[in-house]
Amino acid sequence: MAQFARDDVILYGSNGVCHIDDIEERETGAYYTLSSVHKRHTKFMVPVDNEHLVSRMRPLPEKQTVLDAIDAAKDADVSWIKDNDTRRTRAREIIDMGSMLDLLVLEKTFALHKQKVTEIGKRSTSSDSSILRNAQEHIRDVFSVVLGIEPDEVDAFIASK
Repeated sequence: MAQFARDDVILYGSNGVCHIDDIEERETGAYYTLSSVHKRHTKFMVPVDNEHLVSRMRPLPEKQTVLDAIDAAKDADVSWIKDNDTRRTRAREIIDMGSMLDLLVLEKTFALHKQKVTEIGKRSTSSDSSILRNAQEHIRDVFSVVLGIEPDEVDAFIASK
């Protein structure tokens, strides 16, 4: 099981970038106390000995990993998963634990699908719109910290590459 230290900045599943404020000893055991970097007043208590929850904690990607993912995503092929349940499940897996490239391709896939359905006078399903929003927020959250820019500058940064 991965070990993290106080003051580490990590990814915590779909919750995004978190700071490890403390590792607290309580009557019930030791807990990582996490606070979201961009979502103020959002805190998590993760039992140190809970393998499932700790497995959702991972180091931030390196800056070069993010830059390489941006470059690779531009040429990546996208494929739409027609089955709603399968599409939602796969999207959740990517947002929770996927690579930066997977996350960018997911966002690209859902954005292109939204554009296609809009062009024929329809709307994306609320589930697909939610997945697109979550992917975009996660990208802005992670990339802003790794690249040292504000979350609202991430889209323009990606577009400039």
